[in-house]
This record gives sequence, C-alpha cells and structure tokens, in this order.
Amino acid sequence: MGEGAPQQGVLVVALAQIATCPGQLRTNLDKHLAMADQARARGADLVVFPELSVSGYLLAHGVLEHALCLDDPLLEPLRRASREVALLVGLPLREPEGGISNAAVLLEGGEVRGVHRKLYLPTYGMFDEGRYFVPGPRLAPIECRFGRFGVLICEDAWHLSSAALLARAGADALFIVAGGPTELDGDHEPAGSRRWHWIVGATAVTTVRPVFFANRCGWEEGVLFGGRSWAVDGRGHSLAAAAPILDEALVTAPMSRAAAVRTRTLIPIPATERLDLWRAAMESADA
Repeated sequence: MGEGAPQQGVLVVALAQIATCPGQLRTNLDKHLAMADQARARGADLVVFPELSVSGYLLAHGVLEHALCLDDPLLEPLRRASREVALLVGLPLREPEGGISNAAVLLEGGEVRGVHRKLYLPTYGMFDEGRYFVPGPRLAPIECRFGRFGVLICEDAWHLSSAALLARAGADALFIVAGGPTELDGDHEPAGSRRWHWIVGATAVTTVRPVFFANRCGWEEGVLFGGRSWAVDGRGHSLAAAAPILDEALVTAPMSRAAAVRTRTLIPIPATERLDLWRAAMESADA
C-alpha cells in the first residue's frame, strides 16, 4: 500500500444507507456531507453511497435536466470532502460524446479516481432505465490509494458474470450500489431484502472477495426501497450487521487486506474459471 493507506492493512468502509429525493440535488448533497462527517468520525477510509444517490432514482425525463458533468461546480463540496474520506457516489453522468450514464463516481483526494457506468439497464416492470440512460461500454476495476475495486450498479450484480470478470481482473473487493425496491410480503424480512442477501452472499463466496452492499431506503414516488445494506467477506462471514430495512443508517465494516488475500489463496475459484466455455458459448451465439 502507498503512503497514507490504512494502517495494518485494514480498510474501513462505511455504507451510507440514505433516502434521497428525486431532483433535490442540494438536499441530497447535504445528506452526503453529513454522512461523510459521521463516517470520518468513526474512522472510515471510504464511504459508499447507493445508486443515483445525488439525484434520486425515479427522475424519468428529469434525467435530462439533472445530469451532471464530472467537473460540475455542484459537486465541489463532495470533492472537498473526499480530501478527508474517499467517496463513491451515484449520479446521472452527462457523457462528452452524448447520452447520459447511470454512474458511480469514486472521489478521493479531491479528484475523480474512477467511474463505473451501469452496464445493464432494466426496462421491465417498474423500471424504465433504457429510455433515459446509455449502457456502460466496459467493465474494469477502479483504483485509488486504498486498493483496486470492482463496482456494480444494482442490475449489474444480477448478472453474475460481471462479478466473475471483475475478480479475474484482480479486484481486491466488490462494491454493489443499489436502488433496490421491495414489496412488503408479511415476512419479518421483506422479499427484496431477502433477494439481495442471497445475491450479495453468493457474489462474495463465488468470487472469494469481500462484498460491500449499499442500498437506499425510504419512499420515492410511491415506491418503497428496501435498505439492509450489508458487508460480507470471501468466506461468507458478515463484516458488519446489516442496516435496518426502512431507516437511514451508516454501517461501518472493516476489511483486513491480509485476510482477504489469504482467503483468495486458499480458495482459488476465480483463477480456475473455464474461460474456454465462455468462448465456446460466444462463438456458438455468433454462428
């Protein structure tokens, strides 16, 4: 690790489970700054926010109005805050070549360190992302002084190949940022939260990487979002208790880099992936 990296190889990740307001960017930014202050006070090195945390999720045609460029002055408070604690935030990103991406932006040291653009845009049921966003063109880890991380935005994580590819690319850990809605089905754990628990756990143990899941909570335009942000290591052990279902919360989860490396050494599942089977399937599809 480089200068200023976490002491003794421990990275403390804070999961900021917030409820956002669609189109209320300054209100949402205030929540980011408040959570960043709390996370820093708890010794966090990096704070992970949910999908489209700056803008709110259900913007519809408001995406065109509220999309931001990476150098937008509105983001300056976040850039300043990232000098004290790194931030992974979600926003609609206006692309220089045209179109708008559903993006997760990593800020650290006052600068943009990397961007992941959502690959899979759900356009079914209540989802209509394909009308307003362009899909991301590539999948690669993002690097900063704390490590090399794979980022997946909500639907990306439902395609398990995404996590497998990031593991093959050498990601130290995976961050899943989501705006995951849920129904209330009478169980003590809402159905949406149960599904995400299975996905996060399966992603961790099959990639043999720690996975940090930041989901939003609260109501937006009549839709309930399920919360339950959580972190789990490559053996399936919780790194922190899951956040509540409906309430805003800040969950801090320490990750031992040495333990993560040791787990990958003992369980080399991603390194044995049969890429020849992938290649054969692609060739068959192209035939």
